[in-house]
Amino acid sequence: MAVTAARRRATTPRQWGLLAVGVAALAVLLFPVYWMVMTSVVPSQQLLTSTPPLVPPAGSVSLDAYGEVLTSRPIGRWLWNSVLITVGTAAIAVVISTLGGYSLSRFRTRGQQTMGYTLLFSRMLPGTLLIIPVFVIFASAGMINSLWAVVLVNVAATVPFTTWLMKGFVDGVPGEVEEAAMIDGCGRLRALWLVVVPLLRPGLATTFTYACILAWGDFLFARTLMPNPSGWTITVGIASFIGEFSVDWSGLMAAGILSMVPMLVLFVFLEPFLARGMAAGSVKG
Repeated sequence: MAVTAARRRATTPRQWGLLAVGVAALAVLLFPVYWMVMTSVVPSQQLLTSTPPLVPPAGSVSLDAYGEVLTSRPIGRWLWNSVLITVGTAAIAVVISTLGGYSLSRFRTRGQQTMGYTLLFSRMLPGTLLIIPVFVIFASAGMINSLWAVVLVNVAATVPFTTWLMKGFVDGVPGEVEEAAMIDGCGRLRALWLVVVPLLRPGLATTFTYACILAWGDFLFARTLMPNPSGWTITVGIASFIGEFSVDWSGLMAAGILSMVPMLVLFVFLEPFLARGMAAGSVKG
């Protein structure tokens, strides 16, 4: 007992040091978000100085910027467009990535590996290189100002990486479990749906979240394929607060804070699956 107590006392300074480092790192990471909140609730003239206050001055906090943003701009419409594009992109990407990841994991042919590396290579191409051909294709198809156009482009941009992400999770599922189902009479697709997919729920949640993050933050494709302001996503709408000669900083930051809410809700609901997914990925050989 005495030895245990001594060990606890010996490790206490180290634990406090690690805690201090963690708190400092968290403060640095969250400071931009804190400053966004500050800018949205404090008049810009009090912050755009050589010595801006780190704490809101007494009596200066106001939510007028949020009310102005919600009444003067179609923020609700922009958020809804972003939600539709994000959910559509993530749902389609998860289906394609599951099938593609399963194929890359279970069929180790030269053609399969070539296709897998081709997917990775396509992910390396910058969006600025692809945007003109993409615009020409969708303009020829009459799909400019169509949410489906943005969804399809985001799926094409997301699937190359999420396919390899799902391959890693499928690799962690023993092939014997689906082989047993196939011996009992299931076809390969039925075995995939009934046996493998339930075991991939952490991977599906991780892939879904990653696809949502990419689609939610897309600006280039949404701005190019949706020139009509009524079809803008929230990222494109936020950019409209930056004028040619001035910037509405309070409105810009208020809109930015509102744009974070859906992603926070997503992480709250999927956090248990994400934790299991990261734990599963950390023990793979």
